This record gives sequence, C-alpha cells and structure tokens, in this order.
Amino acid sequence: MLSPIPALSTLEKYVRELQQAWLTGKIYPLWDFKTICDALPSAQVHKLIFFQVDTHLIRALYEARLWDVQDGLVLERLGEFLFQAHEKIAIPHTQISNFLYQALYQSLLLILRPDDSLRNYFFQHRKALNLQEFAFYARYIVYFDFIPAAILSYAQRQGLQVIDEALWREKAQRVLKAYEEETQEPIASYQRRLLEELTRQRWASIQERWQALSSAEEDVLGGSIISSADEDKEILKNLFGTGSGAAGSTPTASSHRNPLLSAVEYDPRSILAARFQERPRRADVLRRFEVNMIPAHKQFLFIQRIFEGDVDAFHQAIEELNNLHSPAEAQAYLSRWLTNKTDPSVREEFRQWVLSRFSDK
Repeated sequence: MLSPIPALSTLEKYVRELQQAWLTGKIYPLWDFKTICDALPSAQVHKLIFFQVDTHLIRALYEARLWDVQDGLVLERLGEFLFQAHEKIAIPHTQISNFLYQALYQSLLLILRPDDSLRNYFFQHRKALNLQEFAFYARYIVYFDFIPAAILSYAQRQGLQVIDEALWREKAQRVLKAYEEETQEPIASYQRRLLEELTRQRWASIQERWQALSSAEEDVLGGSIISSADEDKEILKNLFGTGSGAAGSTPTASSHRNPLLSAVEYDPRSILAARFQERPRRADVLRRFEVNMIPAHKQFLFIQRIFEGDVDAFHQAIEELNNLHSPAEAQAYLSRWLTNKTDPSVREEFRQWVLSRFSDK
C-alpha cells in the first residue's frame, strides 16, 4: 500500500486547492451531465457527485415507508432509473462547489485507504446488505471497483443472500493480492497511477505539495504528514457523507450520518436469517449473467488468455451466453473458444464460471 499518506487536515487543504483549480474559470448557470463530464477530469468524481444527487430520491423512498424495500428489488429498479436520469442532472452553479468538494475528498480516500474506505462505505451503518443493494452501491465505485465486483461474484456463486462485513474482511485482501498477481502491478503503483490521473499532477509533485501543506500546519499546530491513529479513525468516519463537510459548511447532527446507507435500519434478525437461506433460482442467476459480475482481474485474465486480447469478442461471448438456456448449449458454445491452445487452468476456470450460472448448487 502507498505510504506515507497525508494527515486528515492536510488532505482537506489539498482537496480545497483541487476544488478551486477545477472550478476556476468554469461558470455555468447549470451543471448538466455533459458539463460535469467535460469539465471535471475524473469518472470517480462524476459518480460521487451523482451519488450525492441520487441520495435525495433514495432517502425519500425509504422514509416514505410505502414500499417493501427489504429484498432490494425496489432499490435495484430505482437504480436503473437513476443511472438513466443522470443525463438530465442540472445542478445550480451555486451548489456545485459543495458537491465537488465531497466527491474529491471521498475519491482521495478511496485511493489512499481502499479496503478500509470501501468497507466503511458498505457497512458503516448496516450489518449486511443483500446482493441487490450491494450491487447498487457498487455502481458508484470506479477506483478499486474490482474488490466489490469480486466479492459480489463470489456471493452469487455460493448462493449467499447477503454480503456482510465478515465476508468482506475475509475476501478483500485476497482480491488485492490476486490483482497484483494477475496484472503484475503492485497496489502502491496502482494507487500512484490513480492519484496522478485524478489530480493531473506527477506523484513527486503531489508529495511535495502534501509536505508543504503539512509544514505550514506544523508551524502553527505541530502536525505531521503521517496520519495518527485518531486521524485514521476520523478518515474512516468521514467516508461518503459522514463527518467533515464541504469547505465553509456548518456541521449538523445529521451530517455525521450517511444519508443513504443509514436511511433504514435493518432488523438484525432478518439479516442473520437470510445469510444461509435458499439459493437464488436459476432464472435469477441467469438474469445476472453480466460482465461487471466478473472481477476486474479475472476479466483481464480471460480476455488475454482465452479471447487473445479481443475485448469486443469477450463482451459478445457474454451476450450470446445470456441467450442460452442449458449447460449443454453453453458447453457447445464454449467449444468455439476453449481450445487446446488455451491455458488449461484459465480454460477450466472460465468453463466453471459459465456453468455455475446454470447450476442450483
């Protein structure tokens, strides 16, 4: 993992500098989808701005208490609408600054503390999430998206009804290790690459700026560029709408709770009962036969070693497999790609992944 990481106060000052740089000279009456995507150079920042906007609708859905939201189906359907409705977003110029600050801040935390930050995002206020909910929240994650994708894929293959924090703790570090093995890229290198893409600065320049901001704090407060144990806890409390707000904002009692994930407190009894309930029906599994359910590092492996680096062929194969209705049909189709020239271990892994979609086991 990347180290050292800046202290919380240093990170906040750095985010304010980025926020000001990104908005300087950009004055629009309304920030629509195209403006956000063109003016702000980060897909993760875009998603987290949309996340904050979507919160207003999702919170209203839960607070109305007029729908059965326990199985996550309503949230899943609402998510389909929201991700289409993003094209009609229109944020007033007077509000974009606050949205951007939070999105930048959380994006940096995702890069610097991926495991802890993502675990906090999914499980800070909930003991567990059913698969539809987990998949919905995962759609807002771009950086380290292969972690929730891999865990969701595992839960589906095992027929689990929920994903809890214990499962995350068991699998997340394994996924990070698998990423390094399959891509031959150390996680620290991936983090530096994400930081450079987000900030449009070289890693050396980023470090210099963090040190300068930290030194300015030390002159007054005796701070350190290395985050302390207390600040580590504060970093985790601040992820996705908790704790520190935008520059100039006034903290309120509600600002310390994630407005989306804490909208409804689940009954622990139903969570524990659901953990090992009946496995998904075959039709449900087939409906989730999608590329984004394959961990990112596995997608890379399959594309390179089975589809000879042809991304389009890989996606086309997944689409065609969606139209098949039996293991026999899938086996016949796979014979087109799984030849003796294919790496045997990768060939068998892909075969088992495909056939698991037709199994009730």
